[in-house]
Amino acid sequence: MEQQAEHTAWIDDARQLKAFCRGVAKGPLAVDTESDHFHAYQAQVCLIQLATPQREALVDPLALKAGELAPLLRIFEDSAVPKILHAARNDIIEIDRDYGVGIANLFDTQIAARFLDYERNSLNWMLESLLNVDTGGQYQRYDWTTRPLPQKVLQYAMDDVRHLLALRDRFRRELKKEQWFDAFCQQCEFVARSVEYEASDFDPDRWRKIKGSKKLDGRGRAALKALYLWRHKLCTELNRSAVTVFPNGVLKRLARVRPTTAEGVRKIKGLPAPLAREYSAAIAEAVQESLSAEIPPKEPPRRAYQPVPPEQKQRYNALRSWRNKMADKLAIPSEFIATNATLTQVAEEPPSTVADLERFSAILPWHRQQLGEAILEIVARD
Repeated sequence: MEQQAEHTAWIDDARQLKAFCRGVAKGPLAVDTESDHFHAYQAQVCLIQLATPQREALVDPLALKAGELAPLLRIFEDSAVPKILHAARNDIIEIDRDYGVGIANLFDTQIAARFLDYERNSLNWMLESLLNVDTGGQYQRYDWTTRPLPQKVLQYAMDDVRHLLALRDRFRRELKKEQWFDAFCQQCEFVARSVEYEASDFDPDRWRKIKGSKKLDGRGRAALKALYLWRHKLCTELNRSAVTVFPNGVLKRLARVRPTTAEGVRKIKGLPAPLAREYSAAIAEAVQESLSAEIPPKEPPRRAYQPVPPEQKQRYNALRSWRNKMADKLAIPSEFIATNATLTQVAEEPPSTVADLERFSAILPWHRQQLGEAILEIVARD
């Protein structure tokens, strides 16, 4: 397929991708991805944007088999090739979900901006304020399965990655000047090794999160639950997101009115025409079945509460207070010192030595070196 954004190569066959990967050599390689979260029920990577100082490419993973992507995936995992991403966490999750690989030797421009205490850290802001780049339109809800992609969309996609090289050069200098470079590299390495895709099981009780569900009567709750389960089955079959197939507002109106005939279903305001045409009888059947179903309780069952021992709670509060003060002093985000989850782990199983802090994967070498003694002092208090 012939698609280009200016002088950017559009890659949709294995030979092109192999040739590009041979030219990457030792990098650096800027990377970004686009997935179809807004439109699909189960998202997938639909576009991979790549840039080196000499070459740019848009890779079409929808046209390439997983095996044909292997040369690029090997580069992603090659620690000899620096990879530059912005807010890499999401891309790492997407790549791990679809291809089962990670990103080695990561330089995350968002993490860099946060270490440097920039007033904002979105990529658009960086491009406009630091590099004087006009970012143009926004396509967060674009259907990235579209082929061919319009020229303006290609331009947008490539702008998300081609300027990461310049940002990396700028941030490297500033991080070294501010003596944050080593800590930054450790944070990037931690993100790269700890972030992975975790499949979330479908929650059959998530219908309770729909706005207005608490105002329904018992039969309305039963209908909403039945329709929610039916929608999940439909969206799974179509691989279309719920918001594009069967919005929550319509779901709630159906649960309130509870039509038991196809004709009654088609009268519901806001029901998308394709849905009314093809599935009105099935929707009516789901409503009908809900009329004899068990009525869900108004409130979900409460989870058993596990009280936190007083001494553990005291340690946590002391650590959290210290963490927040230290973050203000160093002018870095508090989670770069320790997240609340890490503080909870330390409070629950307090370390006895600085070396013992290695038990906690999120406590990095720079933490142990610069902050380890302070942590030990806090957890040793009565």
